Amino acid sequence: MIKIPIDQIGKAQGSEFHFHGSQSDLDLQGTGFPVNDTNIGLRLLEAEDGYYLAGRLTGTAVLQCHRCLSEFDYPFDLELGALITFEQRKEFEGEGGIIVVSPQSDEIDITKYISDTIVLDIPYKILCKEDCRGLCSSCGTNLNYDTCDCTQDTIDPRWEKLKELNFDQEGE
Repeated sequence: MIKIPIDQIGKAQGSEFHFHGSQSDLDLQGTGFPVNDTNIGLRLLEAEDGYYLAGRLTGTAVLQCHRCLSEFDYPFDLELGALITFEQRKEFEGEGGIIVVSPQSDEIDITKYISDTIVLDIPYKILCKEDCRGLCSSCGTNLNYDTCDCTQDTIDPRWEKLKELNFDQEGE
């Protein structure tokens, strides 16, 4: 868990906190994929209704390519910014960038905020590289590393008649 003890937050110039670890160290299982070498540097500044959190989050996610199914390291370097408030107001529910903490709490748990930030950085289409060639649809060979002898010109039999059309004839 990534928790900040409220009694360690300074009032004057703000406070700095640093966290380092892996997915299990920081309890980031909510991401759904392995996260390694995570570094979090935070600065908390006093705000009107709580604190403003600013910082940087770096690390590496281990993702699986959608085309070739290979695992690869996806480095991330993200800026953090959120309002930490102790007011339980209806308009804050589900609002991104706002962390609501119980007024009775003696710590601020930012684990979910960090997990959500990582997940939102992952692209919708996950590719190990821009020009990933994927897998052969016949034999399953990873075309990034090997070639295969499969023929790729299999045509759906319903379209076979189109081969008989001759587009080279002029105005007959």
